[in-house]
Amino acid sequence: MKGKDRELLRGMLEFAQKVKRRMHGLSFEAFLENDDIQEAILYALGQMGEKATHLSDDFLEKHPKEEWYGLIGLRNRLFHSYDDISMEVVYKTAHEHIDGFIEMIDDLMN
Repeated sequence: MKGKDRELLRGMLEFAQKVKRRMHGLSFEAFLENDDIQEAILYALGQMGEKATHLSDDFLEKHPKEEWYGLIGLRNRLFHSYDDISMEVVYKTAHEHIDGFIEMIDDLMN
């Protein structure tokens, strides 16, 4: 794996871990009531997607089953369609899928 790809994965992992910490034990209702947490989660997910846009073509060809394009698509929605973002989708992504993403990145880096 190229050093650039490893650094991008490391950055994605750091943002994913921040999402996990902020979402721990947080109900959907509490998420909706806290603008600061919403903004932090939106930022972190967006940055994860931004880093995915810079992964090398070689890396993407070697790891096609992973959800890179889904993450990039989420980033595009977050950064370019802010008024049309479903907080339910953001919550579900952050609450239900972040552990699997962290595990996937850990596996790729080891």
